[in-house]
Amino acid sequence: MATFLYYDTIRFNKAAGGVLNVSEVLLRHMRLSPEDRVEPVSERHPRLFALAQRLKISRFVLDTLLYNFHRLRVLLTGEQLFSVFPNYYLPLTPLGRHRDSIVVVHDLQYKAYPQYFGRGKRLFLDWNLWRAARSAADVVFISRSSQRDFERHFGRCGHSTVIFNPVDAPRPAAAPAATAAGERYLIAAYHYYPHKNFDGILALFERMKTAGLVDYLDITGNGADAVGRMVSVLAPEVRCCVRHRGLVSRDELLRLYQGATAFISLSTFEGFNLSAAEAATLGVPLLLSDIPVHRELFTDYAFFVGADDGDPQPFARYLAHHEHTRPAWVHAATCAPANVAGRYLMLKRGALSLAGAMS
Repeated sequence: MATFLYYDTIRFNKAAGGVLNVSEVLLRHMRLSPEDRVEPVSERHPRLFALAQRLKISRFVLDTLLYNFHRLRVLLTGEQLFSVFPNYYLPLTPLGRHRDSIVVVHDLQYKAYPQYFGRGKRLFLDWNLWRAARSAADVVFISRSSQRDFERHFGRCGHSTVIFNPVDAPRPAAAPAATAAGERYLIAAYHYYPHKNFDGILALFERMKTAGLVDYLDITGNGADAVGRMVSVLAPEVRCCVRHRGLVSRDELLRLYQGATAFISLSTFEGFNLSAAEAATLGVPLLLSDIPVHRELFTDYAFFVGADDGDPQPFARYLAHHEHTRPAWVHAATCAPANVAGRYLMLKRGALSLAGAMS
């Protein structure tokens, strides 16, 4: 039985958003494996983990201390132990080149939008990703688009693979109240960031509402004040139909997905777009920006909105066709959390086989 030590110290950063969600889903489903033992560091070292949280010690410091402790222990005992780092950071160590490690690289947003990252943060990210590229670790990218971005800046990794994010979107038992009331709404379920292009979303909503295709735009997540300022300049008949619901429970979010006329995301950059994948898993139509990762994940499922798409009729035809055909998202099974967890666990099967052959 293989033992995986999962560095869930990413929980120290509550602002991690989708990355934190992905990490928790992945950990939960990796632990369901009957053939492997998967243990988060928060459970193996509960007192140290709690102390680090209380004293606000950097996760990078804690990861480095724990990784080197376990590397030394493994060298002394001969135990087979693998380490999983769910967000780009490989701890510094004089004890090997991370051949025992799996590290996940989500995206290179800081390269696409350097103006939103301080110089020190950019240099730190550059250094860590450069190290990952030259390590012996298994480097996991969450899309081919993200991998291409990485290789353009840091070159090819010695051991890399693409594993799509786990998408945990079970169909809710009850429909949302909005559906029962006959409301037609677009759902934009993500936090406010400049690259999310809320200006474009509001403009498209206004065109679709004027054409009689939808009644409301529902937004969830952080950033209500920023969105509110953008909404305040709209015409009154449009302004009153934008509803920012803030942070909602997971169950409520799934009900909002299922009751929506369509999910909308006009992002100018994404590494994966977990929210769109959740909506697609539930069979919701997608109105998406035409960027590489959206094409990679949602071709033959979504409607890709171009810069010149001012005519609402193509949207109407797409929504009618989707309602009639009820297409399934082709990557739904690939992104099922159990399947994704299985792919992560398989990354080290070769190392286990080699160890067995040599023993």
